[in-house]
Amino acid sequence: MKIYPKKQLSEKWLKAAVVGSLWATVEIVLGSLLHNLKLPLAGSILSFITVYLVISFFQVWKSHGLIWRAGLICALMKSISPSAIILGPMIGILSQAIILDMMIRLTGRNLFSYLVGGALAVFSALLQKALTLLILYGWDFVLLLENMYFFAARQLRLEHLPPTWLLAMLSLAYLFSGAMAGLMGFMTGRNYVKVQSDSPAYQSVQPHGQSDLFKHTRKNNHSLLLLFLSFAVLVAGMLVITHSALWISGILVFMVLAFGYLRYPSNMRYLRKPALWIQLGVIILLSALFKNGLEQMFSPEGFSVGLKMSFRALLLLTCFAVISAGLKNPVVKNLLYNRGFQNLYQSVELAFSALPGVMEEFYSRSQSVRGFKKLAYTMLGRSQALLDAFRNAEENRKPVFILTGRINQGKTRFTRELVEKLQKEGLAISGLITLGNNNDSSRNAYKIKNIQTGEETALCSTQPSSTKPHYGRFYFEESGIEQGCNIIVQTLTRPTDLLVIDELGPMEINDRGWAPAIEKVVENNACAQLWVVREKLVKPMMRKWNVGDVVVFRLEEDAMNPIIQTITLKILSA
Repeated sequence: MKIYPKKQLSEKWLKAAVVGSLWATVEIVLGSLLHNLKLPLAGSILSFITVYLVISFFQVWKSHGLIWRAGLICALMKSISPSAIILGPMIGILSQAIILDMMIRLTGRNLFSYLVGGALAVFSALLQKALTLLILYGWDFVLLLENMYFFAARQLRLEHLPPTWLLAMLSLAYLFSGAMAGLMGFMTGRNYVKVQSDSPAYQSVQPHGQSDLFKHTRKNNHSLLLLFLSFAVLVAGMLVITHSALWISGILVFMVLAFGYLRYPSNMRYLRKPALWIQLGVIILLSALFKNGLEQMFSPEGFSVGLKMSFRALLLLTCFAVISAGLKNPVVKNLLYNRGFQNLYQSVELAFSALPGVMEEFYSRSQSVRGFKKLAYTMLGRSQALLDAFRNAEENRKPVFILTGRINQGKTRFTRELVEKLQKEGLAISGLITLGNNNDSSRNAYKIKNIQTGEETALCSTQPSSTKPHYGRFYFEESGIEQGCNIIVQTLTRPTDLLVIDELGPMEINDRGWAPAIEKVVENNACAQLWVVREKLVKPMMRKWNVGDVVVFRLEEDAMNPIIQTITLKILSA
């Protein structure tokens, strides 16, 4: 027997999950709104709003490390955004959080740190935009902008103003707006703390749902080889585009685009957006016109440079799309989890679980949110109720018992005896047991048995059928899967001390089989569960859902009576 106690999140991580979920709500809702309105400087406006809100939150919960943790959680939650290219927004969010947190640590919790931190955080949005354009299109893009600036300066008779003046004025505008965001956030947060007792009560949002970011799956579209290959192709492609002929660059980029689109079509949705091709067309046209400063109306050299800039951008976008998909590889997630990232894992799950409810409330209150102060008060008012909900969710997670052993070791027979003895102890048992059509390794059909009613339903067989879903060598009956899910979900509406599921396997790891029904039980924290799992799948299954303590029984090591005592004691003391 081995017990894996659920690691309790610290107060700092719980609060970071609250701020991160509310921050992500603003990023996703307002970000989508600004994007759909096609407003200029939409990213800068969003940076101003988020800096204002984060500093407001810090006046309520003044805890060092809260901001960078919340920023990390928000950045990871941003990965569920409909946008296929997520690395840029994620880096922007995390950069702002780190800048604010470092500035407050260096200069203290005072107005000066909020002014300077806010100024630098909003200014980082400008730097990130400039670096993104530089990375996408290369130094030729800078030279193109310089030629365009000198042409415009001649037309306006402003030749005496160098480009650095324009950059300086633009930088000052960003720094000033960031300082204003810091000042407004400081004042709003302080005012809210003073009138907090008079604030309207907010109904608690029950956490539900689970982040796709940390789901353990073994889907075939994840490949560590492709992840490393993408970095290699990115570097090699840049060198080819810089030093090779135009036609060679074109062939290379076309091959990369075709592979990326066939392998990861959902991540390559940006190719279907007219705005991308219009932007690339404008860059090619401007490069042809301004490469030589309008000394000739159309420069073939400029046209070639514009095409290479476009090839570079397409290569980068495609490689980043593939890398974004690769970073969700379950091997990468396992590595992070094993290296001490459990706090982050649990915090993101909590934050994500509240996101649907918070977004729904945000939309419903949007009619009454007028101006930054109303928006901040809405978010701040939600925070305490959300923190209480998170605390309750973490403290009351139901335990899970896992019975494991080798294939054909007698797990199902042992489970039947265990259920009978637990029922004699007075526990209300629900669930299902999987029965094979014989007792040796040549089983070619299975059915499930409802523990409460004794009803049996055909589940799968090795008989091929083009109309049935199959996994491995078995073809599954839709009615059997549906009946099993119904048995599991019934625990939500009837008193149940222990839900027994025999067994969980590769299908559930890949979100098929009983997985959707189990997720509902976990979301609602309905009851303790007993899972029968093969040895090699125990660790992935433990991490698939955010559950309470996990107790693993090994058939060859643990006797019946100690197992009964452990389960009974754990359930009665919960």
